[in-house]
Amino acid sequence: MNRSAAYVYVLTALRGGPMHGLGIAEAVSDLTDGMAVLGPGTLYRCLKDLHDDGLIRRVAAPQGQEGASRKFYALTDLGRAELAQAVREFELLIRAARPRPGTGDPAGAVS
Repeated sequence: MNRSAAYVYVLTALRGGPMHGLGIAEAVSDLTDGMAVLGPGTLYRCLKDLHDDGLIRRVAAPQGQEGASRKFYALTDLGRAELAQAVREFELLIRAARPRPGTGDPAGAVS
């Protein structure tokens, strides 16, 4: 998946189970300590694209949340695989960005 981090944030939020749009936006904010805030345009574009690509699917409201007019989404198996691949890519990037011993780069320094 060659997309912005917003797509990975949405997939990550849905890893915990079905959610509606506002719940996803709140989960993303919580997961990123408020550093990532998905506005409605970004969020619903991500949901549409992820749905069109088969990475998420619409599901019935979880028990206790029926009757609400909200649309709930869940990861598909393809979405779980895509998230796992994104995590591997981020881990490689983080490893490459960390200072290496003996390079004279102070720990935690970012240029």
